[in-house]
Amino acid sequence: MPDSLSVYHVPESELNHCFNVDSIQQQCTKVWLRVNVHFFLDDDCEGTLDPLGVENIPIEDAYETAEDIIKRANEALDNNYKQWVQIPLWGFAPEDEKPEQCVPIRYALSGVYVWCNTTAKNTTGGAPYWFQSNFGQYTDTEYNAFFVEWIGDATGQANGQPGNAFTAENFGASVFNHEMGHVLDLGHSFNDDMVDDTPQVGFRYDYNCDGDKIDNFSLGIGWEGEWRQCWDNLSRDFYNGNRYLDYDGDGAIDYPDLCDMAAPCLFYPCCSWDYVDNNIMAYSRYNECCAAYTEGQITRILENLSTDTYCKYIEEITSDCPPPMANIHILPTEADKDDCSYCLNLSASMHDEYYKVDFFKSNGDPLYTTGWLSGPANRFCISKSIRPPYNYNYGFQAGQSYTAKLTVENYCGDKTEEEITFLFEGVGCDPEYPEQQVAITNLYPNPFTNALQVDYETQKAGHLNLWLAPASGPDILMHSEYITTPGSYQKSLSTSSIASGVYYFILELDGELIAETILKI
Repeated sequence: MPDSLSVYHVPESELNHCFNVDSIQQQCTKVWLRVNVHFFLDDDCEGTLDPLGVENIPIEDAYETAEDIIKRANEALDNNYKQWVQIPLWGFAPEDEKPEQCVPIRYALSGVYVWCNTTAKNTTGGAPYWFQSNFGQYTDTEYNAFFVEWIGDATGQANGQPGNAFTAENFGASVFNHEMGHVLDLGHSFNDDMVDDTPQVGFRYDYNCDGDKIDNFSLGIGWEGEWRQCWDNLSRDFYNGNRYLDYDGDGAIDYPDLCDMAAPCLFYPCCSWDYVDNNIMAYSRYNECCAAYTEGQITRILENLSTDTYCKYIEEITSDCPPPMANIHILPTEADKDDCSYCLNLSASMHDEYYKVDFFKSNGDPLYTTGWLSGPANRFCISKSIRPPYNYNYGFQAGQSYTAKLTVENYCGDKTEEEITFLFEGVGCDPEYPEQQVAITNLYPNPFTNALQVDYETQKAGHLNLWLAPASGPDILMHSEYITTPGSYQKSLSTSSIASGVYYFILELDGELIAETILKI
């Protein structure tokens, strides 16, 4: 739902400030909008990221969850449907019916924020202005989406029409796109939304069959004359998907089957698919699978975005490659963990065919670089060295501040970067934590000559590095990849260029290290 206090449309003098609306719409050139995603937990950072508590989503999954929300919302935009209204029924000439339209809008994930704040977690999503004022990031150039429970019967709310933020209590693509629709200047299609090609698919009904629609059942359905719509081929008036109805709220079932009404009662509209609207700005269960944006709605969105105020929210306008988005984060709980590693999360990055992470000391001197790796980016973890004197890998020192710069590149060669400065407090490692998440099950031959094979098992996904570490000198990275699925794996390594001698063979999975001594002859 929108905030009803701020509704206006674009004056002609402000149109086409940063792009030509007609050109964008005719060519369906993609307009990428920056969006920040926010999650809320209690002060102790415990619990689930799911605002309704239905699904257990730990804080560690925040960045993957945010990227998944954005990807699914974009996929829905990419698969637009035509609006399912019956042309004769709604008084439109058949030649006025248009096929599905190409929606130019896409979302670029600009940032992910996890707030451990009980007050915010318990504040209703019906207060989007409060969330934007207290937690919004880069509010003049980036849209903000706050995932928090809407206490009541709504699922989300925009802070204006147009606006720059919204709340939502679930991760559905339809709720995201519906509320962004309000933010981008769209009203509800079942009201007067100032768009010509979104007919009001709704009805008023004589519930007590007395020949008028003026009765008010205060304990039941309310006012008969209220403009209603059908969420599906049943209605919001039904209970738990059943067809029976207690319309006056007295506890007695007035109609055992609304779809089989006897005279003098009239046909109940929600028993016909003709009264079900799949427009994204309706309230319809079709929206999650088959949402429709009409030509008029797309025009209105683009007109709003083409103004000086909202041009600033555009990341890129492109007809070919989606813009790369670099996102580097550290969980608020990372420093308190005793899991043997300190991890920087890179997984909310988008369109990252390649990536690298460069680390710098507080004086700006370079410390370490991963070099270019195949994407998508995932995590980079700092852990204790496996070799005496057991300092931290890559030269990190506890108590020192470092800057990490993530650079990502899309498949067209476009690059972008993001930096984060952090205090490395060192890695705690509880000897009883955790159960070993990864194990070498076989390493052969030993001694080895020109080839080495390792068999290993992992109970989690993560970034895998295989190293050979000589008694003196730098470690040799033999292989690096992201393991997407727990299981058993085997890797063959070419060692023909490795000098003879004693080595540690090191398997590292997100900072967890396992080492065995092997001999090259």
